[in-house]
Amino acid sequence: MRLKMSFVLFTMCYRCSKLLFINVRRKRRGTMFQVAEGIKGVHILGVVQSKDALEDLLKICPINPQSRYVLIEVGMQKETVQDVLTGLGIVGTMAGAQYLHDAITFALEDHELIERITKLLYPQIAKVHNTTPSRIERAIRVAIERSWSLASMEYKKRIFGEMASVNSTRPTNMQYIQCIVNYLK
Repeated sequence: MRLKMSFVLFTMCYRCSKLLFINVRRKRRGTMFQVAEGIKGVHILGVVQSKDALEDLLKICPINPQSRYVLIEVGMQKETVQDVLTGLGIVGTMAGAQYLHDAITFALEDHELIERITKLLYPQIAKVHNTTPSRIERAIRVAIERSWSLASMEYKKRIFGEMASVNSTRPTNMQYIQCIVNYLK
């Protein structure tokens, strides 16, 4: 599973007492990078794209062990729900995209919601969006139908396994959400 780095840390170096800016993002010129460049006395350590590179960097300029733990553990996140949905062809313009995003996010927090999708999950999302559970279910179903035809077979196999065979029908809402939750865990 691919790890996505997405964390920025300002901390003090033990040896040189400089304020350090560690950019652990894919884009070198992000907003936080520009902010750090504008602060006088900030030592910019640049872009770190792997745990090994980060470890090497921290040997040169050590930081507080607690900050180091936070940087490595929080900074190394799995693919986000949005990354997976985008890969499956579900974009923000689809009616059920936000509902599906919420369903997966809620299910990641409480796995019991998947098993009781119509009794717990849909009503919870409906309450957030001030609509009915049946509209939530339908919008998610339509988004899944569209994405099933849009997504590449290779990406579908990575997320859904054998369920994504060439002649298979789309998964149910519950199967779709459960496969993505299992992939992201």
